[in-house]
Amino acid sequence: MLRTVGTAGVWVAMSVATWAGVAYWLGERFVDELPEVQPTKTDASTQRHGLTSLPAPAEALVIPDRVGRGETLSSVLARNGFDNAEIHNTARALAAIMDVRHLRVGDELEIRYDGSGVPASIVLDRSDLRHIELTRSELGWQSQAEEIELTRRTVSLGGVLEGNLFSSISRLGEGAPLTVSFANVFAWDFDFYTQSRSGDRFSIVVEKLYREGEFVGYGELRAARYVSYLSGERVFSAFLYEDPAGKRDYYNPDGKSMRKAFLRAPLDFERISSGFSYSRLHPVHRRRMPHLGVDYAARTGTPVYSVASGVVTGREFTKGGGNQVTVRHAMGYTTKYLHLSRFAKSLRVGQRVEQKEVIGYVGMTGTATGPHLDFRLFHHGKPVNPVTQIFPPGPPVAEEYFTDFEKRRAGLMTQLESQRAERPSSVAADDS
Repeated sequence: MLRTVGTAGVWVAMSVATWAGVAYWLGERFVDELPEVQPTKTDASTQRHGLTSLPAPAEALVIPDRVGRGETLSSVLARNGFDNAEIHNTARALAAIMDVRHLRVGDELEIRYDGSGVPASIVLDRSDLRHIELTRSELGWQSQAEEIELTRRTVSLGGVLEGNLFSSISRLGEGAPLTVSFANVFAWDFDFYTQSRSGDRFSIVVEKLYREGEFVGYGELRAARYVSYLSGERVFSAFLYEDPAGKRDYYNPDGKSMRKAFLRAPLDFERISSGFSYSRLHPVHRRRMPHLGVDYAARTGTPVYSVASGVVTGREFTKGGGNQVTVRHAMGYTTKYLHLSRFAKSLRVGQRVEQKEVIGYVGMTGTATGPHLDFRLFHHGKPVNPVTQIFPPGPPVAEEYFTDFEKRRAGLMTQLESQRAERPSSVAADDS
């Protein structure tokens, strides 16, 4: 036993010695000297904590974006990688300083991500007038708003209608927002789509906004006048007035509100294709039938809005009227909107809608030969003609403030008169 173990030990010792020699020979012949390893540079703080510095983080990423037609804050953030929880938190922070539903087409956003790809801040610029910033902190998303310093100038302008209101105001070098504001002031009394004529006169007193000398938008439309020659001379004048109690509205020269309970029309239309009648030749059935509404021809998809505030009592499809909405209003009035291509998103029965809130879109569902809106108005259940119906105005200037209103009106009237444009003689002769 001892002999066997001793012999094995000799063989093991000889093998180790032999391979050690081979390894030494290979190392000397083939292995070069390793380069010297330079120590890593560390700052004092890193050395103090016994840490080695990490590579510099990636640069922050900035992505510009813009609110498109039909988009919301949620849809813009979602396409930039925000999850539902992040969208909810940012919307809640933004709601502290503005109504997120009031984002407009063209509002610009700048989304900033930190080096790890996490959203760090959102900058929102609202048409050069307001700068809003949302910043992520340990407490969540925080918001702050900065009103951009602007120079305000009140100007007077006027002209004679040639073609239509948009082109006439555009020829003065002004933009579409001013035209829309001007038309909205008279929306309860005058329909510019059907009643305006070349040769009509208009004048405007408006506040214009400038940033570092560059025009950026319109402020208050302080006074407006429109002279129509459709049937004789009719003068419409409106003055913006805010009383000492804070009530603010447009009033005519007598202090009566320009705002009526009902709009003159529920959409921007091209023409009236069929009027209110108790005996009309039906274009499909080819026999005379009552048509107790007004057909407004317009392109498919044109927004249709409620002519007054009220409650939705019907949202349905019928064989004749197609997709239709019914709204109940104050003072015994009800309105119906027929042949819609689709309803407004989330519109439901029992929902309250405001004046000029979109409830659907023009189409030709049901029995129809082309895209149009069949608009119907009922008073205490009886159908009435929307075109000839006279609606009650809103509250007038309070009696105790009427003297103050007269002073304000006098100054604005002078500015309107300074822009009084004469009708071309050829137009005047054509109308006589």
